[in-house]
Amino acid sequence: MYRFERPRDFDRRHIDKGGISGASRVRAAVLLPLLVAYGLGFVVISPLAQESAAKSAAEGNDPMAFVGP
Repeated sequence: MYRFERPRDFDRRHIDKGGISGASRVRAAVLLPLLVAYGLGFVVISPLAQESAAKSAAEGNDPMAFVGP
């Protein structure tokens, strides 16, 4: 835009007036508990998987034996 041009009139009906819309609230209300549950599941399952891998390695079936550098 040049200095002497009038600013163009853009359609401003779609501009968010601030705050969170209803759809965003619903998405946040659904997504946040799912992310928390995923994190808690990882915290619970990770030690169980490590224990299982250690037990397997102690029995001679090392899960990392075939993984090379």
